[in-house]
Amino acid sequence: MKILPAGIEQQINRVDRQRSLLIGISCGLLAFWSVYRVIWALYLAFTYDFIFGSLVFPIVLWGVIAAAAGIAATAFLTHYAKGSASDTDHVDHR
Repeated sequence: MKILPAGIEQQINRVDRQRSLLIGISCGLLAFWSVYRVIWALYLAFTYDFIFGSLVFPIVLWGVIAAAAGIAATAFLTHYAKGSASDTDHVDHR
């Protein structure tokens, strides 16, 4: 199942395999942090009813960031996992 348009997938395929791993892990950490922020904001909103209105924007914002970072992490880590041995960096011995 493809989650990205072909143009974006081509751009991801141009990234080096090791850099793809680094970007994938970074996006994954950002996605987990964003989910934590959403859960914390929901906890505050339900615990203290009077501040729910002021937390709607951060909940939506961090939810969108979590979704985008999760998709990016999945795309880059899938690219890393599909990489072959020929994609690794080779040292030129001239």
